[in-house]
Amino acid sequence: MSLDSLLTQLGLQRHDPHSLEAQLHAMRREVRRIGKTLSHHASHRADDWADQFSDFGRDAARQTSHFAHLASEQALRGADTIRRDPLPLIAVIGTGLLLARLLKRQ
Repeated sequence: MSLDSLLTQLGLQRHDPHSLEAQLHAMRREVRRIGKTLSHHASHRADDWADQFSDFGRDAARQTSHFAHLASEQALRGADTIRRDPLPLIAVIGTGLLLARLLKRQ
């Protein structure tokens, strides 16, 4: 009586590492390992991208704040200039209205 026949009678079979079942089991383990590795790398990449987008957002906010400050200064200068001498503004508005009316007639 061989060991294989004894194990078969007890309902315990030795698994042949070259059998189709053993190969499928090994492939399943390998696919799970690859999936975990890919998930791990994707998680790290997502964290890296999140950090980069966060840095980009902070830089954009800082630049926008700077541009808003410059625009505010220019608007205040323009308002002061108009308060001191409103004639150029009146001339620009009048010229614009006249040009709009002339173009409307044609």
